[in-house]
Amino acid sequence: MTNALDENTLEDDEKRLLNALRARENSRRKRAESDAAVDPTTWLVRSWRELVADPAATPLWATGLRYRLAEETASTGKPGSDVSGGLFDVDGFVARSPGRLLGMLYGGALGESVARQDSRGTERTAALLCALDGLIHAHAELRELGRADPLRAVLAGQQHWLRSRGAPVHPSAERHGSTSPRLSRPDDPLLVGSGGGDPVMLTVLARLTPEETPASPEHPGNDVESAAAVPLGSIAALWAEDDRSAFRLGCEIAAVTHGGTRGHLPAGVLAVLVLRLLRGHGLAEAAELAIGLCPDQDIAAELSEAVRLAGFRPAGSLPSAGNLAAAADGGTGSGTLAIALRVALSASDDCAAAIDVAARHDGDTATSAMLCGQLLGALHGPERMNRTGETSPRIGPLLERVTAAAVAEFGPAPTDTAPHGEDLSAEPSLRPELAEHGGSGEMSVADSADSAWQPRFVRAVLGCAVGEALGGAVTSDSWREIRDRYGEEGLREYVPAGHPSGRIGSDTQLLLFTLEGTIRAGVSRRSFDGVRRPTRHVQHAYQRWLHTQHLSWPRAAGEFLSTSSEPDGWLVGLRGLFQTRSPGRTMMRTLIAFAKGQQAMGSPEAPISDSDGSSALLRAVPAMLWTPRADETFRVATETAALTHGHPTAWLSAGTLGVIVSRLSRGEVLSESVDAAMTELGRHPEHEPVTRRIDAARKLAESGVVEPERLERTLGTGFNAAEALAIGLYAALVAEGDFAAGLRTAVNHSGNSGVCGAVTGTLLAMSADEEIPEHWTQQLELGETVRALAEDGCLEFGPNPPETPAWFERYPSS
Repeated sequence: MTNALDENTLEDDEKRLLNALRARENSRRKRAESDAAVDPTTWLVRSWRELVADPAATPLWATGLRYRLAEETASTGKPGSDVSGGLFDVDGFVARSPGRLLGMLYGGALGESVARQDSRGTERTAALLCALDGLIHAHAELRELGRADPLRAVLAGQQHWLRSRGAPVHPSAERHGSTSPRLSRPDDPLLVGSGGGDPVMLTVLARLTPEETPASPEHPGNDVESAAAVPLGSIAALWAEDDRSAFRLGCEIAAVTHGGTRGHLPAGVLAVLVLRLLRGHGLAEAAELAIGLCPDQDIAAELSEAVRLAGFRPAGSLPSAGNLAAAADGGTGSGTLAIALRVALSASDDCAAAIDVAARHDGDTATSAMLCGQLLGALHGPERMNRTGETSPRIGPLLERVTAAAVAEFGPAPTDTAPHGEDLSAEPSLRPELAEHGGSGEMSVADSADSAWQPRFVRAVLGCAVGEALGGAVTSDSWREIRDRYGEEGLREYVPAGHPSGRIGSDTQLLLFTLEGTIRAGVSRRSFDGVRRPTRHVQHAYQRWLHTQHLSWPRAAGEFLSTSSEPDGWLVGLRGLFQTRSPGRTMMRTLIAFAKGQQAMGSPEAPISDSDGSSALLRAVPAMLWTPRADETFRVATETAALTHGHPTAWLSAGTLGVIVSRLSRGEVLSESVDAAMTELGRHPEHEPVTRRIDAARKLAESGVVEPERLERTLGTGFNAAEALAIGLYAALVAEGDFAAGLRTAVNHSGNSGVCGAVTGTLLAMSADEEIPEHWTQQLELGETVRALAEDGCLEFGPNPPETPAWFERYPSS
């Protein structure tokens, strides 16, 4: 060899690779003494570059080495590695995540091929890869076009898998199937493998048309409880941001084909397991977290028993086939996952032995061994899963191609163009209305419908303010006191208390600042990108509101003082808002604690109070601006409410109202909007108190207008969020479009008349096709300000948001 490399000229990543390769290739270098004697450095670097030049031909140990070196890069802070430092974001995932992802995929393939005793027997792995490929495409579509639906993307990928199995595909689905270069040939022998695939999955997917709504956990298409769809839940870990969203998406993916609870809930558990393992958690810790999210107590108990039994034996002692059969039903999804989890925990350091045991019992061995391999691969990475012989899966090169694409797309710095140069515009969503309505938190509502939503939104904000202005005067008064003061029919008009007579309350003030914070988050998202939700901007807005309650800005600003030496934007400059209207104690206490640095921002996962008060409810109204997708609207509303109110009843009620408002903005009737919101609500743990109140409100509405005493006995007084939502909904339902009648029903009772009136005013104003009767808005305090801010929200989230300096001064991006 000539032209020896100067080691000082190597890149940092090449130097690290060189050192690692030297240690690993010592024996190989001795066997190639004649080549290496001239210049070992040149030989090693050239060998490495040739080795990794073709990702499809790179052996697993080399791929694992590349990913493992990212951990050194992360720990030393040196740049230069071509491997992502983690998935989603740098803080969320550890450096080994890419390697663990490959390990998860390869471990699953190895488990399936071992169970089938056939290196080509990986049809379930092929289905998983096709689904993941669709998810990768959707994430790129989300970045490029601002809309994507992960579930529909998974289904598009599975259509590609159907074609590889020779199964019939609906013609329109064929047109919209995956066309990724990674999996471009349905007859690719690496993809086809052997076997015909799961009959249930094949049948359901073949019958599903693009116009048809897929089955879901809430609306199952069958009661199948077998295990074939459970491994698909693992890919939800890539799309999800947290445990709950991973659980939900995992369940949704599996429920399309397997409607029984034991068929799809384990897929949600697996999603959380994989999410945690990719982040570097231990298997036992991940299992405890994942099982805790399962709402079915029987399934949770079955999985918990598997964990307990794994710890019962000495470390490394594997259960027999008889032990496994006695403890779990290997024919169901939950039983199969229990077997895989027990075996993986029993011998987590001996992957080959664990997979062999998982492949020997009386149930679905292909799935249990696949799941076991997925868990251990995600725990250790690909090198520990490597295996040679007749059962070494041939699909390995395809696994590595898809993994590389997933790492590039879901990493902290995805490319600005679609992976592998795909033309995203050439592949529309499977379902036209989903392409129209979108499926992302990073999309404005303008893309979801025509301009009809804009006047509806303006009416909703005005109706909310009008409802609180009417009811605020009698909040906390008993029905008897209201009747004695205002007559037998109770309060019917604003109570004159100055001019104008419709005085807004603190909840309307906070609604306005919530809306302003959302608009500013929208400006920031357009200007700087990367703003997933408006929560932090809303927190900043709340500290500006706190300033209006007679606190100096340095005392109210908290951490925002470092970036905003003075409260900025136009809203905080309105002197009419510097009025104290008896704000709730929880609101003041939490915002002051944040300002003092005594507590961080509250969230559903990290509550900062145990308040279930109704003051959090109205802040859900602007959530519809951020995204048209129900689950993201729900999440935005819950995060906003949880900034101050930490009890699940409070933020789940807010999320429910957010979805109702969002659906009403599209022109749906109130009953249908409530149905959609209840579907989303039912996906969340601890939803029962809110669900019961809404069910009671709908049932009571069937009786028409009832006396206030019966309303209170049935729905409560409205001082907690679920009660206020129920009373407001009941009044809107029985009003049958009569704005004034609905408001009067909502406020005339012993309870929180202000918030109940605001909920009803929002729902009725948005449901109507005409403007709110003029006398309500003419006498509304700061009525023009309320209207102007709502209209500005429509501008920012409309099709052509303003780009003028005046707009950016009015709504700074901070």
